[in-house]
Amino acid sequence: MSRSLPPRIVFCRAVLPLAAILSTQIALVGQRGKDLAEVQKHTAAAIQQWIDDFTSGRLGPRGALRSGAQLQPRYMGHAKRAGHLQSKDLDRLNHLDALQKLLFFAEKNPSPELGDAVLGVASAGLDRSFLDRDAFELRELGHWTLMRMENQGIWFQILRAAAGDRLPVFDELRPRVRKEEDVSVGPARRVAALRLLGQRNLPVFRSTLEAALIDPDPRVRLASAESIRRPWKAATVKRVGLAMQRERHPVVSQALVRLLLQMLKRSPKNLTPADRQSLVSGAFSQMGLAGWRTDMDLLDLVEAYPHRSAIPSLIEALDLTIKSPDALVSAVNNKASPLLRQRAGQLLRAMTGALVPIEDPNAWREFWAKEQDNIVVPDRLAKADPNGTSVKFFGVPVTGTSIAFLIDTSGSMDSAPAGKGPITGLRRTRVARTRLAAAKEQLVLAAQVMAPESQYYLLTFAEQAKTWTRQPIRPDRRSTRSLTGLLSRLNARGGTNLYAGLVAALETEGRTYGDKALPKIDELFILSDGDPTSGDVRDTETICELVKLANRYAKIRINSVFTGTGKGAELLRRLAEENGGVFVQR
Repeated sequence: MSRSLPPRIVFCRAVLPLAAILSTQIALVGQRGKDLAEVQKHTAAAIQQWIDDFTSGRLGPRGALRSGAQLQPRYMGHAKRAGHLQSKDLDRLNHLDALQKLLFFAEKNPSPELGDAVLGVASAGLDRSFLDRDAFELRELGHWTLMRMENQGIWFQILRAAAGDRLPVFDELRPRVRKEEDVSVGPARRVAALRLLGQRNLPVFRSTLEAALIDPDPRVRLASAESIRRPWKAATVKRVGLAMQRERHPVVSQALVRLLLQMLKRSPKNLTPADRQSLVSGAFSQMGLAGWRTDMDLLDLVEAYPHRSAIPSLIEALDLTIKSPDALVSAVNNKASPLLRQRAGQLLRAMTGALVPIEDPNAWREFWAKEQDNIVVPDRLAKADPNGTSVKFFGVPVTGTSIAFLIDTSGSMDSAPAGKGPITGLRRTRVARTRLAAAKEQLVLAAQVMAPESQYYLLTFAEQAKTWTRQPIRPDRRSTRSLTGLLSRLNARGGTNLYAGLVAALETEGRTYGDKALPKIDELFILSDGDPTSGDVRDTETICELVKLANRYAKIRINSVFTGTGKGAELLRRLAEENGGVFVQR
């Protein structure tokens, strides 16, 4: 797949077979004599039933259309009555092809009931595992179908759905509700509708997007923060600042901090310097109140707009035990990554010029109490040179405190190491005979010198992913002996299902949109020697897109080690570069 096109564009342009399009057009010719309104209602009912069956697990998008009546899902009856499916399509197309024929008709013949049905496609899976590959592709397909519908009535529907209004059910073919009966709009449909309004970005939609910033449902607030786009007014920037100061949801607060930073970097002309400083100071006061991952985003704001009002908050961040009235936030802070302390310390030194030890917050408090009147904070901070640690894996510093090692155990890992790049360990260490043996040795060496307060997990992937340590391992002599015994059980065989390993390591299985439960790790090391050769997701673009979504708020630093030869390094390189990590080839 071309790297220049996003997966959703390639998907929408290429996945619908030419034969399916032609057969749809031929069918539409035969529909000219039919009542268009009747065809629209049957099409809407078919789309809705398709999504209902997919959501309940009764329908797989890539399953073939079967000719036996008992093997045909419910939607096919309405699709046939609308003229979209003929007998020649059976045993030739799959259910995804059939859905795209229905959406093709909906796009060319928009109506309120079709808009309602396609909005269901655009929200597929958001209230369940939102990173499921099939659900992700369906949402993109529904989203871009609606974006191409230039129908005022449909966009009025989308606007009402985004606002959470009760909408009439236009589809009289649904037996479970009466015609024109009102139904409430669920959070998944509201999220999809807000995303559409943000993409369309018309002035008439802005009040609805801004109102959603204070909605009771965190998923709606998150969608609003992700959907507000330029150009924005000073009043909008201030609303975002106020919403951020009252937000305590760990993920929504991150989205608001990032949005505020974008707004300040490209602020409207009528936003005064006093307004800007008030917003920045208000943001700094949130340090420690919404989880350490939000604090990491707040540090980006500190770096962009350094001010003395941030220094007390940075000193408190060194403690990693900032207390919050919210029990969940306090629990998150108690497990804060050392990356937060390291970054806060670097900023403190850049803002004050002091060389007080980062590990001593009390010393910083004493320094600030004595010297605060003499400190002049520069307008621009010098870029900090990140310090490595004594703990390394294949030469890459281990900077996190809760680390996952994801090791490729496919058949090709039984080959000899590809090169002799710098690795961790004594110079007299014997050269490993295979790539997997080298990975085992490096893992043991890293575990032996980890800090006692750190922890790590071990996962592998070949045809399937496997988590070997359900509970984290604390580094000590006893656990190192256990690790050595565990590693002796790893053998190289099978294909390379990297995506399954990433799903397991990032804990994306079952995560829903706006979920508070973020992964337990703050750093991931991936070791592999080639491109994915098995599993449902193999292409670089889709894997990188899904990992970026999974890691958007988790802020896991992803490092990767490529031990093979050829073009297989590109995927691992992108995973590291796009997720704040380091890529090495060994």
